[in-house]
Amino acid sequence: MKNHYLLSLFLFYFIGLHQANAQNDVENVLTDILFILDGFNNPATEASVMQTGAGWFHTAKSLDKFKTTVSLGISGLPFPANKKSFTVRNSDFINLDIRDGDQASIPTTLGGRGRTFFDFNIDGATYEFQAFSGLNSDFFALPYVQGQIGLWQETEVTLRIVPEVTIGKSSYAVYGIGLKHNLSQYLFKEKHNVEIALYTNYNLTDLNLKYDEPLDLEPSDGGAALAIIDGSLIDFHSINAGIVASKNVDKWTFSSALNYNTSWVDYSLTGERSIFFDLFNNVLTTLSETEHSFKVDLGAAYQLAPKWNLNTQLSAGQFFNLNISGVYNIN
Repeated sequence: MKNHYLLSLFLFYFIGLHQANAQNDVENVLTDILFILDGFNNPATEASVMQTGAGWFHTAKSLDKFKTTVSLGISGLPFPANKKSFTVRNSDFINLDIRDGDQASIPTTLGGRGRTFFDFNIDGATYEFQAFSGLNSDFFALPYVQGQIGLWQETEVTLRIVPEVTIGKSSYAVYGIGLKHNLSQYLFKEKHNVEIALYTNYNLTDLNLKYDEPLDLEPSDGGAALAIIDGSLIDFHSINAGIVASKNVDKWTFSSALNYNTSWVDYSLTGERSIFFDLFNNVLTTLSETEHSFKVDLGAAYQLAPKWNLNTQLSAGQFFNLNISGVYNIN
């Protein structure tokens, strides 16, 4: 966790507190909560990379110049149990103490309701903090609309949009753009028995996560809360790049791809404005560290009709994801 940014952000808050020990207490509390948020976010970031990086192609062959297609697809990603919660211990924290135990299993963004309470002290006063709640779902479905157009030099561009989807009180939407460039034109002078291409795409997932109940960072004596948090706004960014190979066998097209993924998160909390709440959102920029990962895609497409293809793709990495789409060739 990057703590060296915290001190300058806290100065004006501590001027109001007038006590040096309160400065250390608040800094330590926020550092502890950021540790929890880091574990809370990571599985959702990994899942977003897997799901938004799937279904961008079913062949390495590029569309002819100005030829266009439209796709309707859906990606399905189950949440394994080990990604829905994570374990914290008192030894992980500077100020926070787990209530009624030395360790606890608390939800990630993919998990359920947070029921664990933490106690902490600021300038001699005792406060409490409840673990964040997740989406409370075992499966994430990502329907999308996608359009492709062929450009010059066996290159094609793809645009993708996921209209806003609601899960309970929460919602998400996805936007993406991709490029694919065929390499077989340089490798093979005759008819291409195997198609090979390079591709890259950028995806933005906007997740608006609303908690079932607001989280109050309030003193145990019933005084005014330091902050009231009712949800999270999370932007998952990912850039996927890789190489894909495909081969046609009668009406079938089989493909395989190796992907390298770079991702980062922009994160903020929603709730009632206060000095502590605003400072909290300022230091959340420390969670925007870049992550790197790999995944493998295996696909099979079948030509249902001259203008229609049915595509399937299985992706494996930090999660498993199954993508199914129908592609219509406009011209």
